[in-house]
Amino acid sequence: MRYENRVDPPKIVVIGAGSAIFGLGALSTIIQHPAMKGAELALCDINADGLAVIHQLAEIMNRAWDAEMTITSSTERRDLLPGAHFVLVSIQVGQRETVWEQDWRIPLKHGVRQPYAENGGPGAFAHTARNLPLIMAIARDMEDLCPDAWCLNLVNPLIRLTTAVHRYSKIKVLGLCHQLLWGYTMAAAVLADRWGIAVPDGFHVHTDADNMPAFLSVAGEAVKHLDIKAAGINHFSWVYEIRDKHTGEDLYPELRERWLKQYRRDFEPLSREVFEIYDMMPTAGDSHLCEYLTWISDPVAQPWRKYDLKLQSWEGNRRRRAYRDKLARDIVAGCEDVNALRDLSRHGMLDEGIPEMVEAVHYDRPYQHPQLNIPNRSYIPNLPEAAIVEVPGLVSRAGFVGERFSPLPAPIAEMCRRELALSELVAEAALTGDRELSLRALLLDPMVTDIDSGRAILDDLLAANAKYLPQFD
Repeated sequence: MRYENRVDPPKIVVIGAGSAIFGLGALSTIIQHPAMKGAELALCDINADGLAVIHQLAEIMNRAWDAEMTITSSTERRDLLPGAHFVLVSIQVGQRETVWEQDWRIPLKHGVRQPYAENGGPGAFAHTARNLPLIMAIARDMEDLCPDAWCLNLVNPLIRLTTAVHRYSKIKVLGLCHQLLWGYTMAAAVLADRWGIAVPDGFHVHTDADNMPAFLSVAGEAVKHLDIKAAGINHFSWVYEIRDKHTGEDLYPELRERWLKQYRRDFEPLSREVFEIYDMMPTAGDSHLCEYLTWISDPVAQPWRKYDLKLQSWEGNRRRRAYRDKLARDIVAGCEDVNALRDLSRHGMLDEGIPEMVEAVHYDRPYQHPQLNIPNRSYIPNLPEAAIVEVPGLVSRAGFVGERFSPLPAPIAEMCRRELALSELVAEAALTGDRELSLRALLLDPMVTDIDSGRAILDDLLAANAKYLPQFD
């Protein structure tokens, strides 16, 4: 396709360009996208050595793929932000696997067994508190140096951090997540024989480094055959429509019949049971669905055993990080062909759709995106206005405009409202460093059921993370 642009190419700043989860895939999709030709790409990371490698890799991609980009880098984001149109944020404060495991073990010491500890539970409070000061510092710098730019936030806990930027800064912010792909993949596994999709034995959709090859093998087929519309909140979204992409046939009745009555009962069993109870399919897969629920951490019933709720493999993530770092260095050293990065699925990476969004906004080429985390403007009428909801929507020069849905079923809406209220409380507590407000937030969390244990967890989390939490001094 030939692109004739009537405006200058965009400037895209990537903060956290060396991210093992995000960096290589994002650079690959941006640099090889035809509409990004001639763009300015500015790379920022606090790891100078890793940043140097990523900069060299980006230049190799730029030459190999004839992107004609201007590429710069710096460990100081303020050097890069002036003139930016889009600022992609993919950062973590603290070594991710180490602090994540710590977030899980500290509450466990006080009797709270979290199933995942990333977006919900006491671990998510610590995760928010560590990342929020840096996220807000980036937003303040954007207010000063590129006030009209869009902040594209890819950092979890996505609702809480995106809420904070929206409420406490003047920056335009969008939360980006790919979790809807898990809904596609679950549905495709259940309906696989319709299209001859090969599903590995014992298949599940756990977000784990070692499971990604099997997951992506089914996910790649799922998006070819299905069209899903879902809405709710991040990691807690619900299917309104599911259709055959080619014929338009409504597949909801068949999916319901097969999954609830005929399919393996050990396949994402929590999602299956929630689907059965509320008659609406959740999209996130068990690992994330469980994070906002009140009935998955009881120490007597031990529902994590019943539903086989899997923790992250912290060692698996470390192996993935090491693999991607080696891949980048091998390409820079000439030991690996740069075209190995054209196919992200080969390396267990996901396409976030970033260049398509940049193209749609910057060049006003409207584009429908299936999953936007944006302030509610009556998109879901029985969720609070201005709260960060997740809906599909239209991307254009006008920004990100969500699609309107009918109200969520009352019980689901109430669970969403609880999490949205908690997210606002956590955002305020983490931003201000208010210990009393932090305790109130923990006591609103569905996994904390005792005041004394809540206090003890808070004290230990703050002590263990003290070097990352200047706001609590």
